[in-house]
Amino acid sequence: MPSFMNTLGAVSRRGQWRFRHVFRSADPAGRLDITDAGLIDFSAASDVVLTVTPRAPKWRELWCWSSIGCCAGDAPPVLLASLSTGTLVVSNPGLVEALFPAGSLLAIPPGLYDVRVSVTIGPETAEIFDEPIEFA
Repeated sequence: MPSFMNTLGAVSRRGQWRFRHVFRSADPAGRLDITDAGLIDFSAASDVVLTVTPRAPKWRELWCWSSIGCCAGDAPPVLLASLSTGTLVVSNPGLVEALFPAGSLLAIPPGLYDVRVSVTIGPETAEIFDEPIEFA
């Protein structure tokens, strides 16, 4: 799922980072429902997971094919928060929040990363958020 807008902006690696996002559904016309009824209810979710992984270089998308093995998987997360481990909080309806304290980002090299949020309900897991962030 490619992202083209950096809605999360840049974060200093020296301070804390609080991920806070309000998730909304679409109305019957397909537009974002900005009423309270449009807030997504996460009460049926068994887990909500936030991962931060290094953004793949553009050349990888242009020159790698799985048949030669260089696209065998994404890099492991450099940051992880989840509902099941208590490092991510869901305030129903709609609000997902994770706090990474000051000092927790210092070991991460500066650059572009992908922030992804996945939700598990029953046997199914779906990625519901994928946006870039810059750690400076």
